[in-house]
Amino acid sequence: MKKPTRFKTNTGKKSRGVAMVLVTLLLMVIVPLIGLAIDGGTVYFLKGQLQQAVDAAALSGARSLSSGLTLNAQIANATNTATQYFKANFSDHFWGCSISSFGANVSDDPNSAQVHIVSVSATANAPLYFLRMIGKTTAVIGASAQAKRRDVNVMMVLDRSSSMGAAGAITPMIQGATLFANSFAPGRDTVGAVVFGGNYYIYQPTKSFQPSLVTALSKITSSGNTGTAQALWVAYQALAGLNEPGALNVILFFTDGLPNGFTADFAPYRANAATCNVGGAPMVGWVSQISGFVNDPGTTHGLFSYTVANPSNPSDPSDGSNSELITNRAGCNFASNPNNMYTDFTQIPPKDYYGNQTNPANPYKSPTYPQATGAVTMAGGLKRATQVAAASFNAADQAAQRMRNGEINGIIPLVYAISLLDTPSEPPDPVFMKRVANTTDSNIYDSTKPTGRYINTTANNQLQNAFLQIASEILRLNQ
Repeated sequence: MKKPTRFKTNTGKKSRGVAMVLVTLLLMVIVPLIGLAIDGGTVYFLKGQLQQAVDAAALSGARSLSSGLTLNAQIANATNTATQYFKANFSDHFWGCSISSFGANVSDDPNSAQVHIVSVSATANAPLYFLRMIGKTTAVIGASAQAKRRDVNVMMVLDRSSSMGAAGAITPMIQGATLFANSFAPGRDTVGAVVFGGNYYIYQPTKSFQPSLVTALSKITSSGNTGTAQALWVAYQALAGLNEPGALNVILFFTDGLPNGFTADFAPYRANAATCNVGGAPMVGWVSQISGFVNDPGTTHGLFSYTVANPSNPSDPSDGSNSELITNRAGCNFASNPNNMYTDFTQIPPKDYYGNQTNPANPYKSPTYPQATGAVTMAGGLKRATQVAAASFNAADQAAQRMRNGEINGIIPLVYAISLLDTPSEPPDPVFMKRVANTTDSNIYDSTKPTGRYINTTANNQLQNAFLQIASEILRLNQ
């Protein structure tokens, strides 16, 4: 039998060949795509790391503008710190990268002389692996960042009343205020202080506050009453007078007590113009209650000079003399005995020397001290301790509200308040302190104005930490 004929074909070989060609072609497409994905992901990661490094460098550099006694030293600190932070976060040869350029510089914001910019930029060559197949060995990546620092203008308002000395709080306060002042940058920031009892001493705000401010603080002695309204307004006048809206304008208010005195021109309210200060010359001085804060009649006294030449001067006579009484006192009863002041005048003046109302339409009423706050009995009120106290509270509360309205040059300060509980019988009034600072839990909180902070310390050893907490927050906010 004849075997059937078998036909040979190359179809199988051809199919395998086509498949190999297709696989090769696919590999030529897929591998670069895979390589592009891997290398692209690596480059994306490295660029993100580079951006984080320059961000950290810019922020740290801006913070370092607070360090150094001269502008050149502050700029050098800023650029050096920025460089160190960059290298710490993106060192040379990081993941095989080579840094090709890095720069950090400080410049002024063209829109505000009180704002300074730290600019950081960097480029690096990122390695490629799969894409070397097509001749690409590296990719250039770059990043840049800016951080701004506002100059700080700050006035400290520091209570040195007699209770501070009795409680041994003067030294801790001086230490806290010194640490606070040392947190800012001379030549760039502006710092001043008002030290007050019944009268006040002012260290004018200046960029050259070191070491003279610290020297002045070290001389503070305890004496006198608590003329809060005057101290707040004098500090605000000095701060707003700088007229630097681009800066971070701050008032730091510290007290261990309650407003119990105020300064006014009493000449228009003389009971006997024929004998007391004949001619009616200005009689600008301060009065206060010295006993019976919440119980009438108590004791009131005045008129004392409202300024002193240095912070070691007393706030009222400590030697039994009348050396601190105002000059224009001839023929007045208080000239021989300050406790007779109330006999010389017909009423409490409706405004203090700075325009703060002593008996406004909506007087301040303290839930802690209702007897010594609220509406004032103007006629005869100078004889009553509670009425002098209420007028003092109202004037201080009015001063805080006027500051918050930006009455001078439109400057609205950020206010921080610290109180010290060293007089258990008459502790600071937290409701009043929160109103001054405009805290979120104040009963007159205004969210459209800078929100401040209130810290109530209960012991002398807490003061330094309170001052430093506020300094740290200010330096964070000026970024």
